[in-house]
Amino acid sequence: MIGRKIYYELTTGDVILIVPEKHGQNAINTTKEQDFQMYDVLTARNPETVGMIQLEYGQYQGEFQSARSVKVDLETNELLFEYPEYVPPITEQVNQLKIKNSTLEAENTDLKNRLKEAEQAVLELSTIIGGMM
Repeated sequence: MIGRKIYYELTTGDVILIVPEKHGQNAINTTKEQDFQMYDVLTARNPETVGMIQLEYGQYQGEFQSARSVKVDLETNELLFEYPEYVPPITEQVNQLKIKNSTLEAENTDLKNRLKEAEQAVLELSTIIGGMM
């Protein structure tokens, strides 16, 4: 069993080609030179400007299934996966906003009541202090 090969531009880290995994008794791991002869996208490029990472069979299997794209970090030669951003359905967003709005309205009412109580206490204190002078 042979893992994926990732061909990428050495200057940017952009992935040019991902050669799929191979499994089976007759699976043969091709060389970089053979791949440049077999794949048109590589044939059109200068081999000296293209890097290659050979992965183990099954390595990053889940990441490749769920990622939107992949790039190579040129400093570490590690793969950088980009995942799609989850955006909840509009009805779910509306329901969340309704709940948040209700919570804020309740907090606002509570704060207004506390302010009235504080104003009343200040008024009573000023009356008491005013009566002492």
